[in-house]
Amino acid sequence: MKQITIYDLLPLLKSGYVAYDNGNWWWYSIKPIASKRRKGWLSKNSKYIKLNTIEKKAITPFDGDWKDSLIKVEHKEEE
Repeated sequence: MKQITIYDLLPLLKSGYVAYDNGNWWWYSIKPIASKRRKGWLSKNSKYIKLNTIEKKAITPFDGDWKDSLIKVEHKEEE
């Protein structure tokens, strides 16, 4: 399985947010909330998808604290 970085996927994703949570990268349609109790991201009223299954490629894990993994995905053409 070929390994890629999350930054390789950003141009292919719809606007929203990506974040690393419990060993997987996730895309969220609206900004998720960091839950220290759960030690992961909470997403109320948001569409979300696990990105590690896209094209069956492994995405490099986040090297750091999960709370620092949130990335905003923006595309000017979608606005």
